[in-house]
Amino acid sequence: MGGSANPTHIAVGTSGLAFNIAQTTLGSETDRNQIDTIDFSITEQVTLIANWSSSDISGTILQEVGVFNSGTGGEMSSRNVLTGSLVFDGEQELQVQQTYKFFL
Repeated sequence: MGGSANPTHIAVGTSGLAFNIAQTTLGSETDRNQIDTIDFSITEQVTLIANWSSSDISGTILQEVGVFNSGTGGEMSSRNVLTGSLVFDGEQELQVQQTYKFFL
């Protein structure tokens, strides 16, 4: 991980469409936050963490998450679709952790 494709933001969205290798964006992005923590404490693994306050995420029906190298646009390095959805009513906060494991 490095160079211009280095992940800097995690985005959330409301599209439950199945993953497709050709996708370069989320199906329906609703918000994107900067990665707060990049954790290299475990050998051959990196965990990216981004946080949303209750006011940030209120009203969102979360169905997808993506990792990007920019605050707007940029390259998407991964996309995950949830089975089901999470509905945020203004009382909950959200923390997304994306972990990459490297096998040598």
